[in-house]
Amino acid sequence: MIGKIYKWVDSRTGIQQSLEDTLYENIPGGAKWRYVSGSMLVFAFTTQLITGLFLWMYYSPGTQNAWASVYYITFEMEGGNLLRGIHHVMAQAMICLLPIHLMQVVWERAYTKPREFNWWLGLVLLQLTLALGLTGYLLPWDQKGYWATKVATELAALPPVAGGMIQKIIVGGSEYGHFTLTRFFALHAGVLPGLLIGFLVLHIAMFRKHGITAESSTKRSDQYFWPMQVFKDGVACAILFAVVVFAAIMEPVELGPPAEPAEAFGAARPEWYFLFLF
Repeated sequence: MIGKIYKWVDSRTGIQQSLEDTLYENIPGGAKWRYVSGSMLVFAFTTQLITGLFLWMYYSPGTQNAWASVYYITFEMEGGNLLRGIHHVMAQAMICLLPIHLMQVVWERAYTKPREFNWWLGLVLLQLTLALGLTGYLLPWDQKGYWATKVATELAALPPVAGGMIQKIIVGGSEYGHFTLTRFFALHAGVLPGLLIGFLVLHIAMFRKHGITAESSTKRSDQYFWPMQVFKDGVACAILFAVVVFAAIMEPVELGPPAEPAEAFGAARPEWYFLFLF
């Protein structure tokens, strides 16, 4: 029965041929550990989508109850602190992996003709990932996130002429408050992930079109993507997940006091990858 259903789906979609084209893609020079960064990034983003979806089930995006909902997730929900910790640490892992992946592209000269478009897509994906980090920082609605986000978004007002209007669009008005939080939540949970998925699909499609930037060697024979490169990718992703879980357990993500716009928080700092803004 399952076989018949699969054959019917395959006859309409060509999924079998697509799967074979992917798994049995030739890798000039054979599988290599330095090729794993791209798969690790896709795995990290998938983990973020899954953990973010479960966090969304308990999060309330309003200034009156956002902090309380994050408090519930962190201290009362079973496994909630670990779930939030994995989401938090994996976001930082993505920021670390992206430059590594880009440096690999530069090293392999995979940005040269005819792959320029894919290089540009990679830079767009980097910006979207940073934007996800920035918008997610405000969602707990604690003092640290509130004031750190306020400093970061005030930079939007610096450009002449249009700066004030850009800041007002980002903030959702002239004051930081409920509409700022709901706007950032909509960006973090809907707009930015949707854009990232779209650009990621284009990125992978361009990669599939042009193939791996490598040459065959007499020292190392060519190999198919399956099984050796799949094995290396799987091991790398497993190690990444283990490290993230270990870090989330050893140093649980903190939750500061609720945001209080009238009381400046001098110790507010963004995540390490946004410290340059300070």
